[in-house]
Amino acid sequence: MTQRTARQWIINGVLIVITLSFLGVSIAPLIGGLFAPPNQQAANPNQNTSEQERIKIQIEGFEAVLKSDPKNQTALIGLVNLRNQLGKVKETIEPLQTLSDTFPDTPEYRMTLAKTYLELKDPKNAVAEYRKILTTKPGYIPALQSVVGLELNDKRPEAAIGLLQDTLKTAETANKIQANSVDTGSVRWILGEVYRQQNRLDESIATYDQMIKENPKDFRPYVGKAQLRQVQGKDDEAKKLFDKGLELAPADFKDEVKRLAALSPQKQPNSNSTQSPSSTSDTPTKKP
Repeated sequence: MTQRTARQWIINGVLIVITLSFLGVSIAPLIGGLFAPPNQQAANPNQNTSEQERIKIQIEGFEAVLKSDPKNQTALIGLVNLRNQLGKVKETIEPLQTLSDTFPDTPEYRMTLAKTYLELKDPKNAVAEYRKILTTKPGYIPALQSVVGLELNDKRPEAAIGLLQDTLKTAETANKIQANSVDTGSVRWILGEVYRQQNRLDESIATYDQMIKENPKDFRPYVGKAQLRQVQGKDDEAKKLFDKGLELAPADFKDEVKRLAALSPQKQPNSNSTQSPSSTSDTPTKKP
């Protein structure tokens, strides 16, 4: 393996870590607080019959409430939870759709609906639900990142890039309507990562430079650019950028920046892996 190939593989392996850590978004706590995950034991034929009967009786109770009040939030959430406990994931779609349409200002409902479609191997409908969120909340990072990840998985990088570029173009207008509704720094950060995955390093670096221009105190672009400079073999510049990123990073992120800076390509073992990591995850993250 050539030195450049080794450098590229190493950066592919670590850039995604910083992307997930530095976006400042966590989907899991939002969804986890609303709905219980499917109960694996409930779908087991050996499960205690009395427990199944208890759940079915509760479901009938919520269904009775919904006959007279079809948009009852408590009953809809209860129905989703109980059907999940029985392993009937497909049957949660209807109440999730009602919740999503009835409470559009709570995007977590539609996020859960989209995630359910993914669980049912239906990415087309999942993307459609994510995009519905973005029509009213164009800067909602969990939905934006999810669409980007699905487009990349579907070998549609230009669609992912176009979505991010369009979000940036309309950000000023969106932020006038609702202040701080689009975090342009995080959107650019995702865009820079997409460029990096497509091996468009110059465009990735230009994106980080724009982030620095807009907010010189944001540590993320310095770290991202430092890693890319390592790919290009410009280790002296990379070190200066890492040092700047470390100086600006909040206390919670300094250890991660130090760790990334220590992953100098020359010190890494060779590997035959060339697989690029996925750009999406439900990993809990913190806001920088």
